[in-house]
Amino acid sequence: MENEIRLDDLPPTYQQIAMVIGIENVVKLGRELGGEQFYLPKLDVCLARVKKRKIIEEFKGGNYGELARKYGVTSFWVREIIKKHRREMINKKQTVSTLNAG
Repeated sequence: MENEIRLDDLPPTYQQIAMVIGIENVVKLGRELGGEQFYLPKLDVCLARVKKRKIIEEFKGGNYGELARKYGVTSFWVREIIKKHRREMINKKQTVSTLNAG
């Protein structure tokens, strides 16, 4: 019966989504998440996370300016990303050490 669903059978919200990802995928979403409410952030949120991850991966110890130019941000922002990442790594190591010691 699901394969018989047409666009005009769907509620307006589903129709909008179906026009982007197709009816078959809307049916899958409805099956998995039907009845749930969730917020779908703009893609910019995901892209910002990718940018941060790439900066961390490509950091070589002093290439702040190069990464800033490549990713269209300031050197200060690159430094902040690296500083935060280092803090997170230190905290993670301390947590593991504490768990292993106990």
